[in-house]
This record gives sequence, structure tokens and C-alpha cells, in this order.
Amino acid sequence: MANDKDIDPNRVSDQNMETSMRWLAWVRLLLAGAVLGSGYLAWVAIHQGPVAGCGPGSGCEKVLQSRWAYWLDIPVSIPALVVYLALLGATAMIQRRLSAEGQRGLWVGIIGLAVIVAGAAAWFVGLQMFVIEAFCKFCLTTHACGLAASVLCLRHVPLAADAQMSIWSSNPSMRGVPRKAMPGLAISGLAGVMVLVGGQLLVEKERNLVKVFPRPVTHTANPLPAAASAVEKGDVKAPPAPSPILPNSPNAQLVAPHLLSLYNRSFLLPLDDVPMIGPPGASNVIVNLFDYNCTHCRQLYPILVETQRRLGNELGIVCLPMPMDSRCNPFVPAKHPTFTNSCDYARLGLAVWRANRLAFPSFEERMFFSERLMPVDQAKAYAAQLVGTNNLESALTNQWIQQQILTACYLHYTNWQSTGGPAMPQLIIGEAISVGPLNSPNHLLVLLQKYLALMPKQR
Repeated sequence: MANDKDIDPNRVSDQNMETSMRWLAWVRLLLAGAVLGSGYLAWVAIHQGPVAGCGPGSGCEKVLQSRWAYWLDIPVSIPALVVYLALLGATAMIQRRLSAEGQRGLWVGIIGLAVIVAGAAAWFVGLQMFVIEAFCKFCLTTHACGLAASVLCLRHVPLAADAQMSIWSSNPSMRGVPRKAMPGLAISGLAGVMVLVGGQLLVEKERNLVKVFPRPVTHTANPLPAAASAVEKGDVKAPPAPSPILPNSPNAQLVAPHLLSLYNRSFLLPLDDVPMIGPPGASNVIVNLFDYNCTHCRQLYPILVETQRRLGNELGIVCLPMPMDSRCNPFVPAKHPTFTNSCDYARLGLAVWRANRLAFPSFEERMFFSERLMPVDQAKAYAAQLVGTNNLESALTNQWIQQQILTACYLHYTNWQSTGGPAMPQLIIGEAISVGPLNSPNHLLVLLQKYLALMPKQR
């Protein structure tokens, strides 16, 4: 029987590495969960689809629609998926009979990746807690799986018996990671976390798409009467494929005092008869198409208000409710759970404006500035409080509301043909169409300067 002093410590370390591997099953299971979670979120981001079980105003939607859901110009779930897969692949190789140098190199990678995963989890949970002030259940589950797997990996790092050996040692009998190398490896992982944090802090992704159509061409017949008939009959079908002929430029311009022309007079909006932010007599007018259920639309509203305040009489913003709800929109192919009751919200907003224009800003502020969108019955009660129950009911039966919704739907559909997609919100700025959220009033001011040569007033 050998004495303790005759036992090779490196051989013991090697045996421990080969035999004490039950923790690896948990690591792989947790990383598989993280891969599934990040993969699902990446798929949702790429396809711009809804997240299962997360409706309008939910924590998931707030987190995933925020600027923090992106790193540089890509959804952050994509690099997360790559890191999780890399760590899962590295842990899958641990039990293979590698050389001492190869085994050590593998653990160098695992340590760096584990620190990145743990640091990223802390960063994103902190953002949700202190900045976004909302939580995404899919994100938290993914981060929890990644963090737990990282902690297990770091706890089971095999340390070399010789603390002074070089991490690059090629001695086949010297296995494990030298203790003195651990701080450096941790710092390298933290450097990866800093790349993530720096990319998000320094580069804010522009999540809107702008298309410009400077040359109007001949337009097709206006299908608005047919659309109205379809709604009345309940015959709501999917829109046809976009025309191969480029639709007209939106070419939004004032063709008379208080009269805005769009698409070469296909749409004429009397500015005294449509909801607006700012005066009907503004020297420049843009159009905002929105859905009350749309989170990005709700985030855009305070940006519009602040921008108009800065520009004063230089800017007016037509605000047209455009419900993505097949019950009143003949161009939406199917009812989508995200936009349930959008038709009712649109009718309420237009009814308040019709009944009492002075009360309309209060209604909009309540709808857009509340943390969560009010249920329809509460919104209706608030509208009745603002304008009176009888006035509200009378306004709701006015045919102007239905016609206004149909006009907005057809305008959205025309933009859809031009831009190739139905995403919301949509801003028509001269010959340009901006689709998607804006980051700030300054972001909108850049667009106004570029496409309308508008500048904020000097203070």
C-alpha cells in the first residue's frame, strides 16, 4: 500500500476531473434551458412577432421593445445564444481524454465564458429592476439558467497542484489551472461584459426604418369605398400582395390653408376636422398613424408632444388612430391578440375629439402616459367623465368616426405597399415614411431637419 507522500498530486487532480462529473449534468441541463430561452427570444426579435403570454403593456413587451434589447444593431439575444452555445459545447468536451495542455485551454475558455454569462445576467437583471422597471419572464428564466450554470462551472475549476506553474505549460503531467492565473482569466471575462455594456450605452440602435419616395408616379384607383363595403358586410380579407408598381410618394404638403394633401391628392385632410398636436395653421404638418394598443406608438406620443412644443407654430402633427384590428380594418388579414379592442379604443379617441376638442389632450395623455393601457370600459368611463355621457354616446354613433377610421386604414395600407410592411407607428414626413419607434425628440428633430428642413427655435 502506497504512502500518502508517494501519491502523485497531479494524478489525484486528474482522477477528480475524470470522476467527479455529476455537476456537469446540471450544467448542461441549465445551459440547454438558456439556449432554448435565448433562441426563442432571438426568433421573436428577428420575426418581430409577439411573445407568448405577453400582451400590450406587459413586462415582457416593455423589456423586449426597449433600447436595451439590442446590442449595437442586433437583438442582444443573438450574441447571448452564441455565448450559451459556446459554453455548452465547451462543457461537453470536458470528459474527453485531452492532453493536459488541451484540458487547461478548455477550462480557460469555460472560465472566461462563465464570467461573461454571470456578468451579463447581473447587468440585464439590473436594467430591468432599476432602468426599465419591468420584468420579462423569459429573460429572467434564461438569465437564471445561465447564471446557475456559470456558478457551477466556476466552483468546479480544477486547480493545478503547482500554484506557480505557467498557464501555458506544455508538461503532459501538469494538469489543472494555476491559481495565480484565475484573476487574469476573470478580468478577461469581465472585459467581455464591458464590451456588452459599452456597446449598449454608447450606441443606441435606431429602431425605425425610413423610406423616401421623391418621385410621384401614377397611382391606382382608391379602394376606400370597397373597403367600407367590406367592413359593413363583415367580409374582411387579407390584403393583396403589394403592387409591383411603386405607389406614389406620400408627398405630404399643404395645398391650401389648413388642407393637407397626401399621395398626390389621393388623401385630402382638412386640418380643422382631424385630431392634431399643435395648431391647424402650422406651416409644416406631418402625420402620425398609431394604434392605442401598440407599445411603440405609446412611447412615441410624448416624443411628438415635446418636439411640437419645441417647434411651436412651425409644426403640426395629425394624429390618426389606425387600429390593427380586423373587426374594423379591412386590410388586416386576421385578428391578432395584441390588438384586441383596438377598434373600440380608436372610436373612443375620435369620439372624445368630436365631442369636445379641448378635452382631447387630457384623454390622450391618460391613454399614452399611463403605465398600462386602461381596459376599454375604464377608458370609456374616463371619456364620459371628460365630455359627458350623452355627448360621448352621440359622438360614437356619428358616421364620421367610421369614415375616419377607414381613411386611416387605407392610408396605412398605402404606406404598407410603399414600405413593404405594416409595422407601427408610422410617420409621414414630406416625401418620407418612418416606420417603427423613435429614440427621443432629438431623433425626430433630425428627421424633420432632413426631410422638411425644420430646425428647433433658438432659445
